Amino acid sequence: MESEGLLIRTPDEDRVLLGPELVRLARHVDVGSLLREVGRGRLDELSEAVGETVTLSVLTPDGGLDVVHQVSGPQHLVPRSWLGQRFALHASSSGKVLLASKSDAELKRLLPGPLPRLTPHTITSRRALRLELERVRAQGYAATVDELEEGLAGVSIGVFDDADLLLGTINVNGLTQRLDEAARQRAIDHMRPVVDDIEAGLGVPTRWMGTGRRTRARTRSPTSNRNSPKRSL
Repeated sequence: MESEGLLIRTPDEDRVLLGPELVRLARHVDVGSLLREVGRGRLDELSEAVGETVTLSVLTPDGGLDVVHQVSGPQHLVPRSWLGQRFALHASSSGKVLLASKSDAELKRLLPGPLPRLTPHTITSRRALRLELERVRAQGYAATVDELEEGLAGVSIGVFDDADLLLGTINVNGLTQRLDEAARQRAIDHMRPVVDDIEAGLGVPTRWMGTGRRTRARTRSPTSNRNSPKRSL
């Protein structure tokens, strides 16, 4: 049953979880719980390695993102808890990962009105947002600096299933003065193997291979036929 993707044996404990194939067959399975169980230990290690707060967000039935797990960083000054909360998609790194996986029609549904300006650095132009999402797809991750809140920076990478459908995002966030450009790049370098491990636990082949780019191409245009493979971030 493990080889068919019906069950997953957790690496650190003698426990068996529902696998990704059963998730697809039974829509009521809680993907958030599955991702938490598979990635919990690795997310703790990631927070310790980067010295910042780490969150796990999962895709919701309405197409948004919910934060379902948070590991606070060791610093005295850390971002507030996002558990159970929603955040502006166009102003958050996790939101940009989600938006970058969508077609133009889906973007209009998710962002039907003007883009709210939350800080002086928030992207409020749809043209600027499209360019930003193109950058996210090209580099394989999303970043924000002072866009959601003044003094808050973050980077996110998507977690995909073996059909290249976005399941959720892993995010590292912290104070902008600590999480500068060099620190954000170090965080990305730590995040990539963590995402690989989580996806491997879901039966998805490794893609980063230490190269900084995924080895399985995901190049579907946002406006191409939906039967084509999902594009990569």
